[in-house]
Parts: sequence; C-alpha cells; structure tokens
Amino acid sequence: MKKGTLTGSLLALITIFTVAGCGAEAVEETTHETFATADFQKFAVALRGEDVGYMTMQTEKVGDSLFITQSMEWHLLLMGTTRTVTMDVHARTGTNMDLGYLTMTMSDGTSVIETTARRVGNTVETTVITSGREITNSSEFEGDYLPSFVDLAAATMEWEAGDEKTFPTFDPSTGMIFEATVTCEAIEDVSLMGDMVPAARLLIAQQGMRNTVWVHQGQIVREEETGMGMLLTRVAPDTEDNIIPSSDLYEVYAVTSNTVRDPRRTGDRSWLLVGDIEWSEFELDYPGIQTVSDGPVITVTAAAPQNPVTFPMTEPADELAPYLVADAMIQCVDPVMVSVADSLTEGATDAWDAVTRISRFVDRGVENVPTVSLPSAVDVLDNMRGDCNEHTILTVALCRAVGIPAVTCAGIVYVDNGIFGYHAWPAVWVGEWVAIDPTFGQQIADCTHIVLARGSLDAQYVVNGVLGRLAIEEQ
Repeated sequence: MKKGTLTGSLLALITIFTVAGCGAEAVEETTHETFATADFQKFAVALRGEDVGYMTMQTEKVGDSLFITQSMEWHLLLMGTTRTVTMDVHARTGTNMDLGYLTMTMSDGTSVIETTARRVGNTVETTVITSGREITNSSEFEGDYLPSFVDLAAATMEWEAGDEKTFPTFDPSTGMIFEATVTCEAIEDVSLMGDMVPAARLLIAQQGMRNTVWVHQGQIVREEETGMGMLLTRVAPDTEDNIIPSSDLYEVYAVTSNTVRDPRRTGDRSWLLVGDIEWSEFELDYPGIQTVSDGPVITVTAAAPQNPVTFPMTEPADELAPYLVADAMIQCVDPVMVSVADSLTEGATDAWDAVTRISRFVDRGVENVPTVSLPSAVDVLDNMRGDCNEHTILTVALCRAVGIPAVTCAGIVYVDNGIFGYHAWPAVWVGEWVAIDPTFGQQIADCTHIVLARGSLDAQYVVNGVLGRLAIEEQ
C-alpha cells in the first residue's frame, strides 16, 4: 500500500521559518545599530532532537539599503529515502527592513522553483518560474510598510513583556499575504554561544503555526516550533556541515490511534480527534465529505455520487468559481495541461466518468516517490513523479482544466498498525462533493481520510498546528 506523507507540512514549516515576511502598522520601533551593519549568523536546525541541517543569514548595509541573504540546506530521511532540500533567499530592503524585492530558489534535487517578488507601493508582484513556465500573481496589503522577514523584523524592534504587534505577512512561495501576530511573552536570560544574555521571548503566530523566537540586540538567538519539535540554534560560523539523518520523519511524526479494522472500506465512519489543539482555527465541516460534532468528532462519508452532472459541465454556481481558477501552483490554463485533460476526458459520459479517467491516469502515470519541494502541477506533468502532494495537485489541475471544480484536501489517513499519517488528496464537485485518492489508487477515498484543511498551499499551513499534538480514537 502506498503511504501518506508529511512533506507538505515540512515544506510549510521550511517556508515560514526562512522566508515569511511581515509589515508593521507603524515604523516607530528602534533599529539596533549592531544589526544594521554587515553581519553573518549561522543556525543549526534540528527536528525532534536530531540535527537535519543548517541555515545562514547575512545582512549588509550599503548606503540606504540592507542586502539580506538566507541559505538553507536540510537533509531529511523520509520513508527510507534521504532528500536534500536547499533554499536561497535574497532580499533588498530599506534600513528599516521595508521590502524592495526578494528572490527565492528552492530545490529538492529533482525540481527547481524560482520566485521573484517586487514591492510597488501597497502591492507585491510575484513571479514563479517552474518547469519553464512563468506564473504571475499580485497581492495588496494595508499600510505602507512590509519588511521581508518576520523574525528579523521583530528582532530589530524594542520589546517589553506584554507587548503585542500585528503585521501583514507575505509568503513568496504562494504570493499570498496574510496576518502574523507577535507577542513578547517575557524578557529572560538565554545562552548565546556560551554567553548568557538578556533576550525578548517572542511568540509569532501565523497561519496556524506558533514559533517562539528569542532576540537580543537586534539578532536572533534561537527559534523553535514546539508542535513539530523544530529548533534553530545559533552556532559558530565555522561549524562543519556534516549531517547524516538517522530517524525517518514519517515515523517520528506518525499520529497514533487504536487499530482500525478494514480501513479501506467506504460508507460512514466516526473519529474522535484528541489533543491540546485550538480547533476553532480549523474548518472541519465539509458537506458530502465529512461532518463535525462536539469532541470534536469527525464523521467521514465515502460514497460514489448519486446523480453526477453531465460533461462538459454547464456554467457552475458562483460558490464553485474559486475551485476552477488557476494559481501559482495549479496551472490549469497551461496549454499543455488543457490538451492532456481534453484528451483524457474525450467521450466521457458524465463528470464522474471524466474525474475517474483523470484519477486513473495520475495513479498509473505518476511514480510514487517522496519529495520535499513546492508541488507544481506543470512540474509533475513534465516529470511524472512525486508523493501525495504531486498526485493531488496534478489531479486538481487536470480537473479544473476541463471545467470540473476541484480542491486539495490536507489531513491524515490511516496507514497501518495503529498509525495515521499526514496526507493530501483531491475533492471534486460532480453534482456533489466527493473525495478521491489517486495516490492510493482509490476512485473513492476511504473513510479514514480526515480533512483538516482544504484549499491552496497557504490554506494548508493550519495543518502544522496539529503536528506532534494529535491522536485519533475511532468511535
């Protein structure tokens, strides 16, 4: 049986730790003189106590500008395969860290994605280059200040215990702008490479994730995300980069449950979600797929559609329009994507028949291998390999290309031996919503598919809020 994967959650954490930027509603905070000069910092990165790589940050002041470079290299063991993920970010800002432009290049050794973001007034214009295609996006924000890195921006501000600031936050991996809240929880002594220094302990909350950052005189001392057990710690610049991973992260982040009998059956099944989790931040009720009651108890429905609509479909209702549009990673209007989708669905008797043909093509054609990269539909169509993220995003893009509303579901699925794994799969609208799973080769996703978030990559960040905190009990 093909397994689910947590690589999408790892990707979201990587992106937020290294490139999520923020803006303040005022620029009255003092920038420390020690920060606004040429500076180099190196961090060891650990997951659940095991070193996985390093991240470096260099800041140089040139005239009225700051040039900021972040470089990251992580070595991750996933389902028995070691993947090396690299990310390089270059930004030019004002001396107050107000964003001018930013570039990001990310690779997992099999694919490369490049992003360029330029600030023009209250608008950020983003261009993503993947598999030879360019995808552009424009996002607007309120205010007139947008620093390029949320943690670095917070480090340059003066803090007292109890202070709280809310910032618009830019994510270059998706081109989206959302909100971050930074709260100073305390001023306390921490170790900075052997020396004890007074530091502000800041809680950064954004998109369901909560990072704690300790800052001292404009510099980051350490940063951690407790749910996933991720820790960044300052180390000497000459620390050797000799990382050999030994713990398989798929097993480390498994969600425990009671043993599930006949896990692949369809019908209805109910599950209690157990954990110290703020469930109000989650949307758990999806008509036709799952319902939620107090507990929370999730009841999953897995059944074929009763009356699928004709194909090609007529103009959909307004509420379905968001599930037909292209975005940076779902390039459903790409000419090659449209051509492939048309050929697969030619002669389909109804929308469900068309979806089945697309899902079968993805299941049989995409080689199932673990990856850690930004999932891009055109990349998958070119190289036909990847894990659940790639299977899902290609299916969603092909369905949208022929006018069938489709969306990515992110959540968990039962694997075996009392273990649920993090996973992604599509839901399609064919007269009603139905969940399918081309990664598992399931025309109808079985009843152990529990949706925790639905939508594009930025919407899925909320799933990181359950990492390391969740257990499942069948009802």
